[in-house]
Amino acid sequence: MMERWMLLILLSSVFLAFYDICKKAGVRNNAVLPTLFASTVFGCAAYVVTAAAAGVGFRETALPAARLMALSFVKAAIVASSWVFTFMGLRTLPITIATPIRASAPAAVFIVAFFLYGEIPSLVQFAGVVCVLGGYWTFSWAGKAEGIDFFRNRAVWCAIAGAALSAVSSIWDKYLLQVAGLPVKPMQFWFQVFLVVIYGALLAAMRGGRLRVLGYGDKFEWRWAIPMTGILLAAADFIYFTGIAEPGVPISVASLLRRFSVVITFVLGARIFREKNLLRKALALGAILAGVGLLCVK
Repeated sequence: MMERWMLLILLSSVFLAFYDICKKAGVRNNAVLPTLFASTVFGCAAYVVTAAAAGVGFRETALPAARLMALSFVKAAIVASSWVFTFMGLRTLPITIATPIRASAPAAVFIVAFFLYGEIPSLVQFAGVVCVLGGYWTFSWAGKAEGIDFFRNRAVWCAIAGAALSAVSSIWDKYLLQVAGLPVKPMQFWFQVFLVVIYGALLAAMRGGRLRVLGYGDKFEWRWAIPMTGILLAAADFIYFTGIAEPGVPISVASLLRRFSVVITFVLGARIFREKNLLRKALALGAILAGVGLLCVK
C-alpha cells in the first residue's frame, strides 16, 4: 500500500500535467515575462483567497518572521529563475520535447541529494541516470526531424537550464520543510508573494530596456490559459509541499514521483497541439521514464 506522502505527490503530478498544458497554451509565441507575471499574480491571489476562505492563517509558525521570509525569498528566486528559462524554451519548442526535458531533473536531484543528504544511489540507480542521458540523445535525433539542432538550439538550452534549476529547487524544498522546519502554509504564502515581486521587478527592467529575454520582441496577448497556469500550479505546489513536509520523505524519490505528470502532458499535449514525430519522441520519453523507474529501485 502506498504511503500518504506518495499519494499526495502523485495527485500533485496530475495538477502539474494540466499546468504544463496551460503553460504551453499561454506562452506559445507570446511575450515570456508578462505571461509569467500575469499567471503568477492569479496563482498568488487564488491561493490567498482560498486559504483565507478556509480559515487558514499564514502565521502558524514559531519561527522568526525575518528568517521565514528570507528562506522563502530564496525559494522564490530559484523558482523564478527556473520558470523564466523554462518559459523561454517552451514558447517555441514542441511540448513533447520541452516537458520531457524537465522530467529529467530527478537525475540531477539524485546526484545532489547524494552529496548533501547522504541518499546513496545504487548501481541500478546509476544505470537509471545513464538511461536518462540516453533519452536526451534520442530527443536530439527526434529534434533533427523537425529542424531543431538539439545541442545548438537556444530554446533547448533554456529548457535544460530550467530543468537544472528545478532540481536545485527540489533540494531546497527538502531543506525548508524537513531541515529548517518551515510550515507549509506560511512558506507558500511568502513564496507566492515574492514570486509576484520578482517577476514585477524583471518586467519593469525589461520595459526599461535593462533586460532582454528570448522572445523579447513578442507582444503580450491575453489568453485564458494564463490565469489557469498560475491557479493550477498553486494547487499542485500546495499538495506537493504537504507531502514532502512529512518526516523522512526522500526528496530524490519524491521528485521522481512528481514527474509522472510528463506522461499525461505528453499524451494530451501531443493531441491538443497536433505535434509530429511522436514515435521517436515516445522512445526518448520511454528511455527517460525507464531511467526514472531504475532510480526508484534501492
